[in-house]
Amino acid sequence: MAKNIEQEAANKKLIEEALRDSAHDFTLFFKNYFVADVEWTIAGHGPVAATYHGMKELFEKAEEALFKRLAQPLVILTKGVWADGDEVFARIQSSSQAIDGKSYRNEYMYIMTIRNGKVVSGIEWLDLNAYYTIVERIKI
Repeated sequence: MAKNIEQEAANKKLIEEALRDSAHDFTLFFKNYFVADVEWTIAGHGPVAATYHGMKELFEKAEEALFKRLAQPLVILTKGVWADGDEVFARIQSSSQAIDGKSYRNEYMYIMTIRNGKVVSGIEWLDLNAYYTIVERIKI
């Protein structure tokens, strides 16, 4: 099957713009650019590493635990975006301040499948140790 170069470029541009629009608050990336029934996998080990079906499940079982512990929105810096067909790859760094005054930082690699201008599925690699550390350190 031939690759649609124009669609590939459009997908890359979409994610570049989405990450730029969400640079001051990473939650906007998920809320504005993911379909409601997204299938999202957090790779790795531990209780949060799983495949989630839908934004509601992803936020309730993974993202909320982090965001509740932050005093400020999670700010991101995009380190690179690449596309191959309908898949877009993004390397991202994040930082914020936790409610206990300590800093929180992480790095991510996303592979996302794009359809009709939205993320429909993907897999995320991140430093789960940083995630688990803040969740265990700050009891809510």
